[in-house]
Amino acid sequence: MSIETNKQQDVLKIRMDAVTLQLLEQARSYVELDRSKFIRLSIREKAAAIISEHEKTRFNPDDWQLFFSMLDNPTEPTERMKKAAITYQKIIADNEI
Repeated sequence: MSIETNKQQDVLKIRMDAVTLQLLEQARSYVELDRSKFIRLSIREKAAAIISEHEKTRFNPDDWQLFFSMLDNPTEPTERMKKAAITYQKIIADNEI
């Protein structure tokens, strides 16, 4: 899906029932926005909320239990992890000012 910024492509035509239109007009009058700006703002707010909700990581109670258990009782680092830590320390030491 591509989004073009050509003014001719920026027009969105929608059909709206009378009840929805009345709600739109009433709500936008309270915040003193024109119809177009109110619709854009509403779409952005709703889209951001939906995106945020879908991008959250959710843990069930068992996941939380495992997570905190692993924090409280970490496993011993493997040889590979130890080598990585040493390499990291060398990189940091070499880049000190």
